[in-house]
Amino acid sequence: MKRVWLLLFLWLGAAQAATVSPTLYRGLQQVEKLQQQGDYAASLERLRKLERQAGNGLERALVQTYLAYAELGLNHLDKAAAAARRALESPDLPGDLRPQLMLLLGQIELQRRRFRQAAAWLEKALTAMEKPDPQVLYLAAYARYRVKNYSSAIGHLRRALKLRAQAPEDWYRLLLACYLESKRYREAETALKALLQRHPGDTALWRQLTALYLTENQIHRALAALVLAWHAGDLKRQTLMEIVQLHAHLGIPEKAARLLRQWREEKRLPDDLKTLSLEAQLWLAARERDRAATVYATLAQRYGRGEDWLALARIELERERWPAALTAAEHALQAGVNPAEAHLLAGIAALRAGRHSLAVRHLRAASRHRKLARQARYWLRCARRERRCP
Repeated sequence: MKRVWLLLFLWLGAAQAATVSPTLYRGLQQVEKLQQQGDYAASLERLRKLERQAGNGLERALVQTYLAYAELGLNHLDKAAAAARRALESPDLPGDLRPQLMLLLGQIELQRRRFRQAAAWLEKALTAMEKPDPQVLYLAAYARYRVKNYSSAIGHLRRALKLRAQAPEDWYRLLLACYLESKRYREAETALKALLQRHPGDTALWRQLTALYLTENQIHRALAALVLAWHAGDLKRQTLMEIVQLHAHLGIPEKAARLLRQWREEKRLPDDLKTLSLEAQLWLAARERDRAATVYATLAQRYGRGEDWLALARIELERERWPAALTAAEHALQAGVNPAEAHLLAGIAALRAGRHSLAVRHLRAASRHRKLARQARYWLRCARRERRCP
């Protein structure tokens, strides 16, 4: 905060100015000039001499006030705080200097990271001011935020924002943090939207709004915010995958699968096991069996996993592609994944393809597994009668 330069005894009027000796008056003028120039060491040396010359209470209070600023300028925080307290203890200190010194003490405590004490001094300064200063309100809010007193911090920030129409962005961000920490999500949404009006291209803010909507289980709004983050330039893999997953969560698996395929082909998402597995599942959920079969075939041939061969066998049976279903089921058996189902699927496919001996062999193997024994025996009866069952 910009410092208000002193020599305020001139402002006090002739009656009180007369109580300051000419020597001290001229000395304080020199001190103020030095401090304005940033020469705090020279001003401190001059003040030490003036301290011995100060006679009445007003003179001592003014010297201590200048000492506080000189010590602060040299980063002597303890000495600055002590001088400010000595000035405040004086009954002769001009009233309008009190909030300035209280503010000084608050700023010192902030530098010391003693946030509770800082908040107390800053709030005293606000009480002593004729009109609250928005910047001091912000500092008090920050101090309260650091001690997790979010309600008080929000109160200070709201007052500050009312007093300053074009407030710095940090003020809105602190208000947002307070709302989030205190789980006041609807008010946090308002603060986020205010920030987004200033920075519509800030992808981090859009993602934060997405997280906020997800916290409130507003999935449609979360998806909309995430898509806006994408349009604003957030092309991170995590963002793209979240867009896909939210479409799936909302029961739009076909759109999710199409986006996933598009971004995979554009190399925005990796063409790997995880991505392909999700795409296959999405096509299957969308009842797009042809597309699901294509992806499962790619997975099975590329990675050789039994579960992918088994999934492909199921789909090929549904598509009535009997030789392809049989081949996929036998690959699943070779991989050792769920042999009961693999034998059953292979048996059904072989029977449908007219390969009765092979069908019987697979179906007998499937019947030895309790879980699928009943189904396997049914198809065995069909095979023994040499007829195809529906």
